[in-house]
Amino acid sequence: MAQGEDNSREKPAGTTTGTTADKRWDWPEFHRYLVTMLGLLVVLYCAPFALVRLPNFDQWSGSPYSQPLNYAFKTGGENADVVLFGDSTLLHGVDPTQMSAALGVKVILLPSIAATLRELDDLALRRYLKANRAPRLIVLYFAPWDLDYSHSTFPIGTYDARELLARQGTAEEIFGYARRHPFQSMQFPFQFYLINGRVNFFERPYPEIGLEAERTRGHMTNPQQTRLDSNCTFPEILAGDALDESAKELGQRYGTSETKILYFIAPIPNCRNAAEVATRSYGGLPAGPPRVLPAEMFSSDAVVLHPLGSAVPRVTQNLIDAVRPVLAEKSH
Repeated sequence: MAQGEDNSREKPAGTTTGTTADKRWDWPEFHRYLVTMLGLLVVLYCAPFALVRLPNFDQWSGSPYSQPLNYAFKTGGENADVVLFGDSTLLHGVDPTQMSAALGVKVILLPSIAATLRELDDLALRRYLKANRAPRLIVLYFAPWDLDYSHSTFPIGTYDARELLARQGTAEEIFGYARRHPFQSMQFPFQFYLINGRVNFFERPYPEIGLEAERTRGHMTNPQQTRLDSNCTFPEILAGDALDESAKELGQRYGTSETKILYFIAPIPNCRNAAEVATRSYGGLPAGPPRVLPAEMFSSDAVVLHPLGSAVPRVTQNLIDAVRPVLAEKSH
């Protein structure tokens, strides 16, 4: 080849030179990819709101409280004589079937916990009363520190409340909650995947708990079996002064000539400073002070102090003794 001859070859038409300047984005294809990915993310984000409405969702929910809490919304036509409503000390501490047998009337418990009370107030009780005839007696049963649950600042998880609302709430109730709590509502899908993914892939759901609630008309055995030590001390946040506005408002809302209201403060363990809780004023609420029971009858959960399963008959009997004279008075 002669010196200076041009070694380049003419490239066929339609080929590129390989330089950056000659490369071009396929914008239509990229846009389709971007739209597809965004659409997939939107579907994944919205899916939990639809999944929780499936008929059997609560059987594989990652929360052990899902089935008991949903039981309260499956009680249409029960028409109980005595309705029990309160916090988790009621859910874990009282057996409605024992009360029914002892009192000779139909008793039902509408399960709730501190989180659902704070977020949803009396939703379960409202739904029950719409679907059943008015009971003879409503028992409002709370731990001393949950009597003003609507204004409580105690740190508690709220996923159970949001799952329950998404599952059982009407469109008006759901969107009303979203307007009041926009940031918390936006968190729900992420909590859904975190909680349900962890349990269903690494642990196991809790189907037997729902069966227990239906069998006992609302009771759930305390899953925590570690006993509280007799040297226990109530945290300052629990032993301090308690307000009772939420419980008082419930009684004013539902007490009628047909339905009597009984306030009952849940028993507490005999910790070192139990007297501070048992003897303090409850703001004129028509309720006796909480009974002080041996600490070993309670679980070691220092936040809520639920009775152990073995203590349920005794705790239930305490409530039976309080309810019996009220029913007798009502029948005259």
